[in-house]
Amino acid sequence: MAGSAALARLAAAEGVRELGGDGLEAALAEGTTLVLFTGDPTRHREIDDVAVIVPELAKAFAGRFRCAMVDPDRERAAAARFRVVVRPTLVLVHEGAMIGSVARMRSWAEYLEAIGGMLDRIGAPAAAAMEA
Repeated sequence: MAGSAALARLAAAEGVRELGGDGLEAALAEGTTLVLFTGDPTRHREIDDVAVIVPELAKAFAGRFRCAMVDPDRERAAAARFRVVVRPTLVLVHEGAMIGSVARMRSWAEYLEAIGGMLDRIGAPAAAAMEA
């Protein structure tokens, strides 16, 4: 996956799956996954900031979702399917269905509130999220 140093670190992080076009649907069909759509990191500077936040969100929500990132060179169809129009965007997918999304860089509190609310809608309470 092409990109910045922050994206390379995220791709190498334990538990983060890189998704391409072919296996994306199958990878998202089961369980709950927080998916990062990056686009071109040279055009969207916030991508590096969000790439750093993703593993922290996984820790804060204590295993309530898996993390994945979509190969920016192969994300066009997936972006259309999940209505992603700006980059970076985090999309929460449960059993193949989009639950919600958070576009661009946000404050830690906004991420906790937004993702916690999405998890509540699918019956995965976010009460254990850490305040930081």
